Amino acid sequence: MISRFVAGLSLLVAATPALAQDTRPLGERLYDVVVSGLPHTYPGYRANHAKGGVFEGSFTASPEAASLSVSEHFQGKAVPMVIRYSNAGGIPDAADNAPSAAIRAMAFTFNLPDGASTDLMCINMPVFVVRTPEEFITFNKAAQASGPGVAQPTPVAQYIASHPETKAFITTPKPMPVSYGTQDYYAIHAYRLVNAAGEGHFVRFHVVPEAGRAFVSPEQAAAAAPNVLLDEMRGRVAKGPVAYHLMAQIAEPGDVTNDSTVSWPESRKVVDLGTITVTKAVADSATVEKKLGFLPNKVVAGLEMSDDPFLQARAEAYGVAYPKRQ
Repeated sequence: MISRFVAGLSLLVAATPALAQDTRPLGERLYDVVVSGLPHTYPGYRANHAKGGVFEGSFTASPEAASLSVSEHFQGKAVPMVIRYSNAGGIPDAADNAPSAAIRAMAFTFNLPDGASTDLMCINMPVFVVRTPEEFITFNKAAQASGPGVAQPTPVAQYIASHPETKAFITTPKPMPVSYGTQDYYAIHAYRLVNAAGEGHFVRFHVVPEAGRAFVSPEQAAAAAPNVLLDEMRGRVAKGPVAYHLMAQIAEPGDVTNDSTVSWPESRKVVDLGTITVTKAVADSATVEKKLGFLPNKVVAGLEMSDDPFLQARAEAYGVAYPKRQ
């Protein structure tokens, strides 16, 4: 399992100058460590999660949402959304059953009545692979230095052995879903919601499919068509809306808010914030998504960032990436 996952990962990264010698901004280093190992350049595509499709929908908050946040999308009135499903990896025509595609994503924008917007970027794992942006670079460099013929234990094997959080992420099963609509997604980072009384609560967002979770067998995944997930989702939405519930797990004092590799206890209170309804596949998705960007630090009144260093670092990396694909 580890070897297949890392083999897929190694397609996405390549050698760059040693971390101690590289004084460029962190966003540039994060971008470069992802793209420099791609076998080809893919103008107009994302450096990661290159394969995806755009949909439209709406979000309608539950009555409980307003008690946690003054954000406009949590006040009960339906707000329009733009949603993009994707697989990890920088190769836009990679098959859905490729090892590098095991991380699925659902990113979306809430378009608010006052003209502002806010985004959430979610994956099919509740935690991340490393603790900090700097460790992300180190881990990727270890993977790129661990190709065929490298003496055992390879650099990436050594890294994984010394980082239990990374080993847990890699070894956690990531089965192929029946549909993007039968997969749940996690925003992984903590955020802070603030209500009308000025009370703040750290939360983690979890997107739960109303249809329930459903996955294919390993044999079915191995035989799957290359584009089965987007094809299935477009067909599913054409038959009727696809719904999810946006859940918020509420932190208690002492819960870690700056480390996306640490889960909060399952005993923490969970609030249903409302319903995401996917209603339409965008007809010219390939053109639309070139101009579409998501930022994990795009906050609004009532929704604040936590102290997780990845929030700002990811935004900086996307700031480097976006102009390169226009």
